[in-house]
Formats: sequence, C-alpha cells, structure tokens
Amino acid sequence: MKRLTVFLLVLFINFVVLAEENEEKKLDKVKISEEVIKQLDIKVEKIQKRSLTITKKYPAVVKDDLTLSQAVYSPVEGLIKRLFVKEGDKVKKGQKVALIYSPKITKLLSNIYLAKVNLENARKVYEREKQLYENQVIPYTRYFNAMVNYENAKGKLEALEKTLKAYGEIEDGFIVLRSNMNGYVAKQNVILGDSVNLNKQIFKIHSHERLWVVAFVPVQDITLFNRGKNIKIISPIGSSYGKVDFISHSVDPDTKRNPIRIIADNSKDTLKPNMFVDVLIFTKLPESLYIPASAVVYQEDKVLAFVKENNYFHPVEIKIGKRAGEYYQVLAGLKEGDKVVVKGTVHLKAKFFGEAEE
Repeated sequence: MKRLTVFLLVLFINFVVLAEENEEKKLDKVKISEEVIKQLDIKVEKIQKRSLTITKKYPAVVKDDLTLSQAVYSPVEGLIKRLFVKEGDKVKKGQKVALIYSPKITKLLSNIYLAKVNLENARKVYEREKQLYENQVIPYTRYFNAMVNYENAKGKLEALEKTLKAYGEIEDGFIVLRSNMNGYVAKQNVILGDSVNLNKQIFKIHSHERLWVVAFVPVQDITLFNRGKNIKIISPIGSSYGKVDFISHSVDPDTKRNPIRIIADNSKDTLKPNMFVDVLIFTKLPESLYIPASAVVYQEDKVLAFVKENNYFHPVEIKIGKRAGEYYQVLAGLKEGDKVVVKGTVHLKAKFFGEAEE
C-alpha cells in the first residue's frame, strides 16, 4: 500500500513538472527588462486611428495635345516665295511663317483692278444718264440700262473681293501664312521655291504649354479614376500636374491595360512629347485603425502582432485589411492605444516560436 502511494505521488509530481515545462514552452507572455529591450533595439508604438492616403504609380507616355496643334497649308496652288521660320524655331501667335506666290492670286488681283476701273466708268455714265433723265433729255430706258450696268459692275467687284478675301491675308500680291498659336515648328516639309497646294503640308506647329499624358492602368484600378481628378506627373526633369480628361472604353491590345488621357500643364517645360513618365494617383481612405507594416508577423497560417503590457510581451492573432503605404488596416484583434512592437519582432518570434523571422 505504501509503495502504491509513493508511486502515485511520484507520478503526480512528474505530471506537474511536465505541465509546467509545457506551459513554459508555450510562453504566453514573456517579461523582458528595459536593459534587454534596449540591447535588442526593440521599439514599441501605440496604434491609433488614422486617415491615410493610398499612392499608386502607373507608367505613361507624353503626347502632343492635338487641340493645340496647327498644320499650315497654302490655300491655293503656288510657290514658296519666302520662309520666315524653320523647323525647331519658337513662334508666337500671329507671327508670319511664309509668303506664297500664286498665279491665280495675281490674276485675281488683276481682275479686281479692272473691275474697279469698270465700276468707276459705269458710275460716271450712270450719274450722267441720271442727270439727263431728270432733265428729260433721254428716255427712261437709257437711264435704266446705265443703272443696271453700274449695279452689275459693283456686284462683280464685290464678288471678286470676297473671293480674294477667302484666300486669306494678301500682302504685296503674296499670300501671308501665320501661326495661330504660341509654340514651335515641329515639322518643316518645304524649302524656298517649292511648289505647294491644298494637299502639301508646309509646317506643323505644336504648342507645348499643355500636353497629353496617356497612362496605362490595370483594369481593376479604373475605379480609382474619374474625369477631372488631379494627377501628379513625374518626369526625368521635374514634376507637373494634370487632370483626367478621358478614360478609354477599350483595353490596349499590347499592354492589356486601360489607357487614360490626362491633360497636363507644361508651363515649366518638364514634359516632352514621346517621353516616358510616371503618374501618381492619391486616394484618401476613410478613418480606421492602422498598424505599421513592420509590426505584422506571419506564423504558419496566422497573422500576429506582439503587444507590450507593462514589461510583458505576448503575441496576438489579428486580422488585417488593405495596405496603405507603410500601414495595414486592422479589422480585428487589436484596439486603439495598444502598444505593438514595430522593430525587433525577429527576436520575439524566435523567443515564442523558436525560429527567426524570414
């Protein structure tokens, strides 16, 4: 009987020791002195509710704003008499770019001159016939014919002048071509003496005060964009801003992304056509509880954070949501004001789970 009692007592003591060892291995909490915390460089931060902004970056390419481009053509067949600018030159709105000689314009000017002479002669005859008719020297028919001839001569001159006006500005018998905008000559297709017509482009002028930036956005991110949204543009020589102008209705066949057109301000000349740039979009998230990404620990299929209470540390299973920069949204497991380890989690993971963080 005594032997049985002793055996049961030894068994109970071994069970208690084993339970204590298992409890020690679980390490639900561990106390670390301030000196050791300092030596291990463990940093703790209170988590709190924040209103964060997500920043996303997308590749883009710069293009000419086609609404600020001008193709210069001659309104009539002719020859380049003079060129005032060349490819690459800056031009101002209203500046002369070329003079065109056209035999058609020369002939039209001659016809106008003759029409003016005929009109003046018809006017003199009409005034004389009118006076004679009023003095009852000639019949009404003669007066009427003189009046009709005068009106016809006036109408013919007006028609010729309107035709000439339709060709644009005429100076010393030459057609004057001007720039309609501030910009630069992007393309020159003629030299002095070249023949021109309605189908031959003389110059192509671009304004770079404003440019198009076409961004290529993954289809799942399209909802972040809307017309008029402000966008930051980063180029190799600076930054600028623009607004979303158009979201394509189709996906680019090569990139499988959705093109988005941004109207960019280029007053600082930080953008160049065909330049590759990045566009940044900022989306403000609703206020929520966030934890620094450095505080998140993965252990098998669990997501954990180490919480400090006084001088004790213990792991807490948490549920996280979207990542915003260097923070994760906390959906469950923590509350505002909890102190979490944001630096040195590798030491605590080794202490609790017997392994270092990967």
